[in-house]
Amino acid sequence: MWLQLGGHADGNSNLLNVALREAEEESGITEFKVITKEIFDLDIHSIPKYGNQPSHIHYDVRFIFEVDELKENIIISDESNDVSWISLKMAIEKNSEPSIERMVKKTIDNFLMK
Repeated sequence: MWLQLGGHADGNSNLLNVALREAEEESGITEFKVITKEIFDLDIHSIPKYGNQPSHIHYDVRFIFEVDELKENIIISDESNDVSWISLKMAIEKNSEPSIERMVKKTIDNFLMK
């Protein structure tokens, strides 16, 4: 399943810093321009029981970052099977979950239509 970069806060209450750390860990990208310091999108959903992990509520707290793809090489980490540059249209083709569609639409409406 294709998802945006991200991970767990592990007790860190500065969610912007968590998002930056996780994005760097998962992609190898080091130069992010922070576009939104405030939460851009929030998705709350249930995660079913898996192995020894009980079912739980998961919060995707999303920010917008920008990267110059010509200056940054993607490095696939141990946490990812594949990471690549894709268009917003392809993001929806690869994952058509409502929260991804909502996030893409908000990105287009807020940043590409101006």
